[in-house]
Amino acid sequence: MDKKQQQLVQSYYEQFNKRWFDEKYFYGFLQLVREEADDIPTVKALCDFILDRGQSAGPVKDYLTECQQIIGNLGNAKRPKRIDPVFSFKEIRNGFNTLFAKWGWEKLPHDVINDFILCLISLLQGVPLISEASQKKVGHLSFAASSKEVFLMGNMRTLHNGRMIPVTFPVLSVKNMYEKITPRDAKDTPYLFDEELIEIINMEGQMVITFPTIGN
Repeated sequence: MDKKQQQLVQSYYEQFNKRWFDEKYFYGFLQLVREEADDIPTVKALCDFILDRGQSAGPVKDYLTECQQIIGNLGNAKRPKRIDPVFSFKEIRNGFNTLFAKWGWEKLPHDVINDFILCLISLLQGVPLISEASQKKVGHLSFAASSKEVFLMGNMRTLHNGRMIPVTFPVLSVKNMYEKITPRDAKDTPYLFDEELIEIINMEGQMVITFPTIGN
């Protein structure tokens, strides 16, 4: 990384600490640091998957392929395998803080990492899920939110008892500290935004989710 790139990265870091950024700003940061993250698997995998829109090989694509296999076997498995998010909050936090430590900077607060994951979720909306066997689209990723969490959801269909049923599973999740949402049921089932395109904007240092009225 040359001196100008270092200056740009430092500018991003300062804005992150102020929590004065949005998803577009974060996307530019990922483009800038992609090669610098080669030795940080979590950050590298997220950069590659977002910037290539799921087209390149890597850990996230491998994870989604495994999810497709689990869902495809739901009708046959006596004990279906649990699908967990691709990375935990801790893994993402440690990855980005390791990246910043390369330049001698302090760790970012938890709230900023929460903002990072919110942006990651929004940036990954619409990425298609492609079958390795057929190379055809079998699903997609979408935004979802409950009163307690925000999710990136995988959406697929599978054959069960002779009919095709929709299946959703969490790919990423983060604490909802942005919007007050009335739970839709006792289980706080997330509202799924499959048609609407959500955007994360910033208003005076506060992250705002631009979704329609959903019971708040």
